[in-house]
Amino acid sequence: MIKIFDYELYSGYIMLNGKIVAYSLHNNIDILTKNLVKIAKFHNLNGDLIFDENLDKFFQEKINRVLNNKEKFNIDLSKYRYKDIYEKILEIPFGKTITYKELYNSLNKKYNMLQILNAIKNNPFIILIPCHRVIKENDISGYTPLGVEFKRKLLEYEHNL
Repeated sequence: MIKIFDYELYSGYIMLNGKIVAYSLHNNIDILTKNLVKIAKFHNLNGDLIFDENLDKFFQEKINRVLNNKEKFNIDLSKYRYKDIYEKILEIPFGKTITYKELYNSLNKKYNMLQILNAIKNNPFIILIPCHRVIKENDISGYTPLGVEFKRKLLEYEHNL
């Protein structure tokens, strides 16, 4: 379990050749498992799904450092579908947001909006690749897989830190 704000979340990992290639969080273990399977399929990651308390501790610390702006997530994204989208999202400064349209334009319209939305929905490193910083023009919109209220708390936390 990983704790973020008042949320106690199950965490699961996809391991491939001894490396974590994706992880996700959810308050329901069955939905978490389904999300991880979808992420693995989307990115063609044929790894093993595992649950591990030691990895939970490691990721808890990493998430805390990222959320406290003490560390930026750094990972080789070459094996992920639409890696350019994730690289662009990682460039969004801490405490800032951009709209989906701004993200689309910053990618030189290389991807259509559906591809961008699917990449965000299948983020292999939720929170660490800060897709919560991408919002609609008039509201913050949903947040897969943790919901709009969780996204709001993340954004408020980053803006007030």
